[in-house]
Amino acid sequence: MRILTVIVLTCAVALSAGAQTNTNTNTNTISLPEGHEFTNPDRHPFSLSQDGTQVTYLARATLFVKKVTDREPTMVSGPLQGRGKTNPVFSPDGRSIVYWASDDSVLQRVSVAGGTPVTLAKVDQPSGLSWGADDQILVGQGAKGVVRVSANGGVPVSVLTVMGGEVAHGPQMLPGGNAVLFTLATGDPINWDQARIVVQTLKGGQRTTLGVGRDGRYLPSGQLVYVSGSTVMVGALDIRTMTLTNPTTLATNVQTSRTSGAAQFSVSANGVVAYVRATALPISLALVGLDGARTVLGEVPAGTTAPRVSADGNRVTFAAAAQIYVADINNVAGARKVISNGTFPLFSPDGQWLAFGSLGTPRESGQEVLFMQRADGSGEAEVIAKPARAPEHWPAGDQGFTFITHRGGANNYDLWVYSVKNKEVEPLAVVNESAQLSSSFSPDRKWVSYMSTESGDWQVYVQPYPATGAKYQVTTQGGRSPMWAGSDRLIYDNDGRMFSISLNLGTPTPTFGKAEAMPVEGYIQPLLRRNWDLTPDRSKLLMLFRPGPQINIVVIR
Repeated sequence: MRILTVIVLTCAVALSAGAQTNTNTNTNTISLPEGHEFTNPDRHPFSLSQDGTQVTYLARATLFVKKVTDREPTMVSGPLQGRGKTNPVFSPDGRSIVYWASDDSVLQRVSVAGGTPVTLAKVDQPSGLSWGADDQILVGQGAKGVVRVSANGGVPVSVLTVMGGEVAHGPQMLPGGNAVLFTLATGDPINWDQARIVVQTLKGGQRTTLGVGRDGRYLPSGQLVYVSGSTVMVGALDIRTMTLTNPTTLATNVQTSRTSGAAQFSVSANGVVAYVRATALPISLALVGLDGARTVLGEVPAGTTAPRVSADGNRVTFAAAAQIYVADINNVAGARKVISNGTFPLFSPDGQWLAFGSLGTPRESGQEVLFMQRADGSGEAEVIAKPARAPEHWPAGDQGFTFITHRGGANNYDLWVYSVKNKEVEPLAVVNESAQLSSSFSPDRKWVSYMSTESGDWQVYVQPYPATGAKYQVTTQGGRSPMWAGSDRLIYDNDGRMFSISLNLGTPTPTFGKAEAMPVEGYIQPLLRRNWDLTPDRSKLLMLFRPGPQINIVVIR
């Protein structure tokens, strides 16, 4: 695992309340490992501990902790890997982390050292949260205001409400426990650039506006740190009179979300500020040998996902920003846009067609639909299945290809097969309240592999094709995105590293070998969609790479 830069922080010297604000203009950087793309980056994917010595973050849908003085981050064992999580926040003593788990819409707490997570309460997806010294957690609930949850668990209690057309975000209890600092935004859609930082008393609901901004945090030093537009500001806040004075620029070009309103920044109690710049790092497409040797093919557009190689090995296709591209594998820089409003493209075995998904607008009034169109973009797109989200594997022969449907909810996907010959669909793996996806046919087309949450965490399964009702769990320690490296071997991803496992499918009850780690890591792998492919000769992997996120550090002096 490659680490680019590591720094050692010197904690801030606290200023007295109301003092003139001076800032340190020198910015240090923590570079996270390659492949540690933030999960749900528009929902506060990282935060600092209150003493500024640790950062917790979500990458590959897995919770990590990194001490500023350590080279390597540590995975927090216990929370289900590869499942939806947002808003990780440290406890005041830095020993625990609270986060929101999308599977059951609950807040969970886990020790930094790992262990079984404790479910605290069921709440809507947080619009920012904070863990106070009183062991109470405030959770922004948008149009529902702000609720309070005990760090020991219990029923959420509403602490403030907002009026129609308003949303509450990023709450923090102010000293004394009598008022809440939060971001108030309005509009349809919400105009986060005009959001206001306000203080509202718990008794009487008196509201004071401090100024335009979002994600404000009050420090024991008497300072308020917040984001205005894309600029981190710091000023002196007198909480007796609720007046903000001497606001000064601390950092610029901070990454913010226009949908959730979250700014990618965090503040410790002693004045350490961490933020991510709104600068896109380049994505490279590469061929990677099973021995880990990497050959970079070239840069691809921002947002590129799920590259796929043609059956003759000469072309690649991928989607970026709802545009589908096709390129010669030796001239990735010359990629051509061939289809608009499409996602997850997949070559037909003869390379003449692309199957792809679309969210529908403006094609099918917002419904998820599968289409087929000429690979050069000519002709009209033909609707082949709906509702359906994405095609997955299209081998040679008359099987057609596998695809997934989404029932709704965080993890509720089913697998189907589309027959190109008969223009019909048939179920492959349909399990309600569970996710089955990332499917691929075996070389002899008698088996299908996929990943599933049926047993709890993501695991790899195989089953006969055509489906008989039998299915077999291949992995026990987690596994995602399996593909066949041969008739008796699967390769798959687990926590950002590739593994292989042998299969014996020639017995009445299939048996499986021991998972073996491969020297392949650092690739971009998001929450669900398989983000890599195998070349036709199964000797190389087609993968995406980008330097890990860079968290900039400034200390308020």
